[in-house]
Amino acid sequence: MSEQGAFFQPDAVDSRSLKQALLWRLAGYLKPYWPSLVALLVLMALGAFLEVMPSQLTLVMINRFMAHGSLRGASPLVGTFVAVLAGGFIISFLRYVLLARVGQKAMVDLRVQLFTHLMGRSTHFFHRNPVGRLMTRVTSDVQNLNEMFASGFVAIVGDAMSLLAIVAWMFWTNAGMALVALGILPLLLMATEIFRRRAGEAFRETQRRYAAINAYLQEQISGMGLVQVNGQEARSESGFRGLNQDYLEAFLRTIFAYAVFFPVVEFITSGTLAALIFYAGFKLKAGAITWGLLLAFIQQSGRFFRPIRELAERYNVMQTALASSERIFRLLDNQEEIPEAPDARPAGFQRDIRFEDVSFAYEEGGRQVVRSLSGTIPKGRRVAVVGHTGAGKSTLISLLMRFYDPQEGRITMDGEDLRGLRLQEVRALFGLVLQDVFVFSGSLRENILLDRPEDEARLASVLEQSQLKDLVARLPQGLETQVGERGQKLSAGERQLLAFARMLYQDPEVLLLDEATANIDSETEAKIQAVIEQVSHRLTTFTIAHRLSTIRDADEIWVMDQGALVERGTHDSLLAQDGVYAKLVRLQFAEGEAA
Repeated sequence: MSEQGAFFQPDAVDSRSLKQALLWRLAGYLKPYWPSLVALLVLMALGAFLEVMPSQLTLVMINRFMAHGSLRGASPLVGTFVAVLAGGFIISFLRYVLLARVGQKAMVDLRVQLFTHLMGRSTHFFHRNPVGRLMTRVTSDVQNLNEMFASGFVAIVGDAMSLLAIVAWMFWTNAGMALVALGILPLLLMATEIFRRRAGEAFRETQRRYAAINAYLQEQISGMGLVQVNGQEARSESGFRGLNQDYLEAFLRTIFAYAVFFPVVEFITSGTLAALIFYAGFKLKAGAITWGLLLAFIQQSGRFFRPIRELAERYNVMQTALASSERIFRLLDNQEEIPEAPDARPAGFQRDIRFEDVSFAYEEGGRQVVRSLSGTIPKGRRVAVVGHTGAGKSTLISLLMRFYDPQEGRITMDGEDLRGLRLQEVRALFGLVLQDVFVFSGSLRENILLDRPEDEARLASVLEQSQLKDLVARLPQGLETQVGERGQKLSAGERQLLAFARMLYQDPEVLLLDEATANIDSETEAKIQAVIEQVSHRLTTFTIAHRLSTIRDADEIWVMDQGALVERGTHDSLLAQDGVYAKLVRLQFAEGEAA
């Protein structure tokens, strides 16, 4: 897959106004924890004060005691010096712990908000967004934001306080030496800005290359069977090697920016110290300053450059976090959902479900997969839908479940438009069994109950009705047997029986079957047909059929062609018409004979 494709989005956040908007929005997640933030600011202010105290104590100690060659009476100063160092350690410890706690709590809130938001998106949204991309938003992108909270802009506030305290101390003790120490600052700011631009470009390119590696790796592993069957291992390895080489080259450009910047900072730091010593030499000779002041300034100037070096290290973290936050907020701002009316009414099924001149297309202005379809599903009746692949059969189930809403016409339940009923109550009325059954990791019991209240008598009845009782009896751990990821420890037929057990435990009003017996063996199909036969006598049944032999006894059969309902009637009456349905039967009969 090309990294320039639609799947990849650039990581750059170039607009200053956009950066500010993202930062303000991120700050909103810290708002519930403002007492902790106030405590954090107090700790930062104390830490900034303690940052300059060692230099001040050094100055006093050297001027008061060392110049006279005796340390008599210096014990209080030494004790204060040790206490300041211990206090700085404690404050740093509390600051980092508190910052990590606040950041983690804010990220938990954001992660839960993202997951809840995803649960409310429409089916169309998930068709357009790859699973890997959405997982990255909830995991990696949120983790990037946590890195920013832990060592990003809140820490920068602490560094800014420290710098202000250091500059204030310098000017308070000796303005002349302070000007010498800060005179080289414009050159440092210029070097930092050049580094920011060069490193930013290289870093964004590195991120894009890294995303390309992840996407290629996911695609190749997912399609490993196809790769091996077609002998494409060498081609896949070559493609992966090329992507890795691109990433290496981009990463080396990032390293080059750092390799230039840090020596430049060290050079500027050394130059500043040299200028201080040169200036202090004249002042010492004239008696305008003391040795204690010079040593204290040298000590403090080293502290002054430390936050600037750390800023460069944090730049990548900030860039990554801003890019991640932009992607996260783009997801949170997505409003693709099936809306529920503010005055939605309770859903109930007593008489019938009607399609009233329904038309639907998956893309606005695209091909209509359902065209002007009208039909009735009376309560307690069995209705089946047949037709060629692409005729629009499965779409009817998606419309009934309100995974989508029709663009034209309406679907009613007892005369009420589905769009005016409570969404969760509508879906609770339907028991859906698909051709491809999804099974969660966990036990067989958990997959049947799906977190519903457990009733042992009801569960035993469901196992009996769904023909799953024999399977449970054969398993060493019975219902507690772990089924594996996506139910890989179960056969296709066993997964289908599990789906029926899950549906029966739900106790729906309407059974929706979408080619539930299309890909299973004859023995399991017989079991499922027995389940359907038993259930269909007490439930309304709407079946999408591939094997026409399974719907001979349906009360009504709908025949679809190119999205339109072209025939309807019983099996015998449709055969007598000798139309589309009769041709489908003859075609399937001929395939059966050939087999």
